[in-house]
Amino acid sequence: RSHGHPMGGANNNLAGAGRSSSSAATWVPPANVMKAQLVHLDAMRFRAKADGGHEMLFDGGDAESRSGQSPMQGVLLAAMACTASDVVMILRKERVPFASLEIDAEAERAKDPPRVFTKIRLHYRVRGDGIRDSAVKRAIDLSSEKYCSVGVMLRRGGVEFVNTRGILPME
Repeated sequence: RSHGHPMGGANNNLAGAGRSSSSAATWVPPANVMKAQLVHLDAMRFRAKADGGHEMLFDGGDAESRSGQSPMQGVLLAAMACTASDVVMILRKERVPFASLEIDAEAERAKDPPRVFTKIRLHYRVRGDGIRDSAVKRAIDLSSEKYCSVGVMLRRGGVEFVNTRGILPME
């Protein structure tokens, strides 16, 4: 049953598009499916929410008048949050005595539409005393190459990543 959701219903086989099937009613989505909803508010503003998450406001309008992140800013911020989560988890697991992590990003875009990201530079700043550079490098490398789903997905799409790091003493 549809339950009123525009993407619901037994005959919805969007994930299986292009596959032939004798009965769409027998198709069962994989357990690892993420669902989200988006609602147009006005102008170029949209409210979006993934199941189990919090609402986000996106605004695809002119930069001067935006009241939310642009979709591309959202992608960049998602990549930063993804790798930050990995790095913090890895450093904690390795018992690295860090006090904070900050990341600055610069993203280059293609000149012509679609204006996709072509290169993303991430500069990680880890603060703490007695932190080994090798531990920070390892955490960043593991995130970049193995764990950060957003970053790996962007890399597979042709985005070049340049990671740099700095270790700062406690203030």
